[in-house]
Amino acid sequence: MIVRILIAVFASVVASIGYLTGYVRMMTALLIGFGALSATIFGILFILPAEETGFLSPMYDQYPGWPFIIVAAILAAMVAVLFLTEVKGAPEEPVSALHFKYLLVGVGGFLISLFVSSVYWFPSDEVRLAVERSVLRFEVMLGTIFFVIGLTLSCLCFYKASRGTSKKHPDLMRRFVLALFAFFQFDKVPLLVAYLLVYSPETKVIFPHLAALSLAAYIPVGVFLMKASWDSNDMQEIDT
Repeated sequence: MIVRILIAVFASVVASIGYLTGYVRMMTALLIGFGALSATIFGILFILPAEETGFLSPMYDQYPGWPFIIVAAILAAMVAVLFLTEVKGAPEEPVSALHFKYLLVGVGGFLISLFVSSVYWFPSDEVRLAVERSVLRFEVMLGTIFFVIGLTLSCLCFYKASRGTSKKHPDLMRRFVLALFAFFQFDKVPLLVAYLLVYSPETKVIFPHLAALSLAAYIPVGVFLMKASWDSNDMQEIDT
């Protein structure tokens, strides 16, 4: 457990330092690429027969793997677009208290989306015994939709926070927001939720494409990272 914690902390520090030192495009490609790789692995696990995946992780049921493959393809395409799209300058916004408010709202939105949705994902034993299975399915699906919408709005707030600039440091808030985002591994939240929904004995993937829908939250996360990276002064200098 200690080794896992140290590895996670090391990965967070490396990612945040990468953004702070100006390796914006590379770090964004790595984060989005990791999401594409994770979605691909999930897709393969669902495509393979259940008896062949037992040595990897217990699969509670067999469902089509194509939704995960679609998510992986979209994320992979986003990585390609990140490198192929011509970078344009972003309008300057002098950093103010408003940018920090957006940052706080973004962080709060991530946490609220995760913990409020978990109430619907993992009901208590009393609730699961008292209500019908169809009601549980609807509540878990409702929690997942709330999670995706909440993360999307939070990413929008993160992007607005990243637009704060100063004359001496044009990427002041941009580097800070991206580094903070990477350090707390907010980009991994969709993967965490998908993992819990696939392997949780409480849900047993009670909605066939539920885990893929939660993993699709990687898309708005990737859009935020791409847009903030395109606005980066470092990328503009590299491409010009």
